[in-house]
Amino acid sequence: MLITRITARAEHLQPARAADAYAGRESLTYVRCRVETDDGFAGHGVTGRFLAAEVVHLLEHGFADTVTGRDALDIEAITATLERAFNPRGATGVFVSALSALDLALWDLKGQRLGLPVARLVGGARDRVAAYATAGLPAFSEAELVAACTTALAEGYRGVKMLVGAGRSLEEDVQRIRAVRRAIGDAPLMLDANCAFTVAEAKRLAHRVADCDIAFFEEPVRGNDLDALVELRRASPIPLASGQMIQSMAWFRDALARGALDVLQPNAAFCGGVSAMLRVLALAEAHGVPVTGAGGFEAASLPAMAGHRHGGMLEVHGAHAALRARFAHHPEYRDGWINVPARAGVGFALVEGEG
Repeated sequence: MLITRITARAEHLQPARAADAYAGRESLTYVRCRVETDDGFAGHGVTGRFLAAEVVHLLEHGFADTVTGRDALDIEAITATLERAFNPRGATGVFVSALSALDLALWDLKGQRLGLPVARLVGGARDRVAAYATAGLPAFSEAELVAACTTALAEGYRGVKMLVGAGRSLEEDVQRIRAVRRAIGDAPLMLDANCAFTVAEAKRLAHRVADCDIAFFEEPVRGNDLDALVELRRASPIPLASGQMIQSMAWFRDALARGALDVLQPNAAFCGGVSAMLRVLALAEAHGVPVTGAGGFEAASLPAMAGHRHGGMLEVHGAHAALRARFAHHPEYRDGWINVPARAGVGFALVEGEG
């Protein structure tokens, strides 16, 4: 099963109004990767969303030049070769984003070749994963926010997440959180600040809504700084979560060793693919810290989260509707669960042609 061709391209999708607050050209950008082999198979991978053009270039040139002719089943050996050639100092960014897409495509090929879903190849712990919805997006008015969250729960999602720190005052965020809590009763409610706050600001918000039974407060501080997370966790009355776009295995290791988080959130589309996600799941299991998916790309993370016994819930992001529409086939969501597809491979493929 020799690699004959690697192709990649970035797609810039038109966001729905709900995603308006994710401002900028790359608000709904992702990179798609396709790896072809000499025996007629094609594997798909994805990553996103920063420095997309550079990721495409690395996949189609540096990676392709290095691994063409290699056996696609030798995933660990290919990764080691690429690290020696392009990332000997352990940097992140473009290299790990490109590796994430390539690794997913290689696992897709392996699953196809062996005739099994990747979730079964890596362990087969479960055939479905519970799903929660990121429904409370920043562009919504308070009434729209409440309606979106209650609708998501009515559709079967196991909880809802809402954005905070997105240009509103602390008082406005507190009011919106309380409005959602009143509307959804005792259903799980999560907050996501997308790294918007200082430690002091995050402490204030956490204490103001401590009585709202928040399941976790995601990416509360700027830059996912570990010192800041450790300080905040000591003071916060609500659990902390992070990791959705982290690309450093050392960061995950140190976050766990230092007790910085209550919930870890790796994402296969960013952290290095299925291979890296399995490593993070094992680290989290060893430290007794639960893992819950975030950052969208739930189809990419599903194989590891369903395959490894320590896998937890996955996020279905309300701002990713346009991205999900670019899949030719995709894991099925039903009654609060994302089901592992029976088809061989990673469980998703992308439509051909421009978006």
